[in-house]
Amino acid sequence: MNLSKRQSEIIETSIGLIADNGIQSLTIRNIATAIGISEPAIYRHFLNKFEILNSVLDTFQEISMDILDSNEIHKKSSLEQIEYFLFDRYKRCSENPKLAKVMFSEENFQDDKRLSMKVLQIMHSHKEKMHKIIVLGQKSGEIRNDIDTLSLFRIIFGPMRLLIKQWCLSNFAFNLQDEGKKLWNAELKMIH
Repeated sequence: MNLSKRQSEIIETSIGLIADNGIQSLTIRNIATAIGISEPAIYRHFLNKFEILNSVLDTFQEISMDILDSNEIHKKSSLEQIEYFLFDRYKRCSENPKLAKVMFSEENFQDDKRLSMKVLQIMHSHKEKMHKIIVLGQKSGEIRNDIDTLSLFRIIFGPMRLLIKQWCLSNFAFNLQDEGKKLWNAELKMIH
């Protein structure tokens, strides 16, 4: 996704508004005020609020797929690939708490069927990529094969989402990366 500098600024501002004040605070007027430009200037870059929110989701999807498609991840074993993705999530969230707050609060997008479907599609694309990694791990004996891959996916990624949500709700009161490592070590005992 090729965004102009102004489009990126609009997306970042939108993420900040949602993270700080909820989705209801995301208006073209509030975005323009926060950036210090006119409302018509926003419309030169995005047709409407839906297009902005759609781009927020595209940005998150692009980041996730870049990691899952990177050459670096494919040089690793199945468990290492899963760990790499998980720890990348924890690191990125720690570095950008506002993005974490928005992306791990799916309810922000549930009132618009198109956006909620896009969130679901993003989740499914992650599941499909991880499914392949889990299957390879099961074939190599690295991951137990007496549990179906969908359940394994949920066992691994459900707790990650919960941990990030707890971190956001606690106003970032604990070290997400440290807690993520503890969680992964506990999960390894279940899936290995």
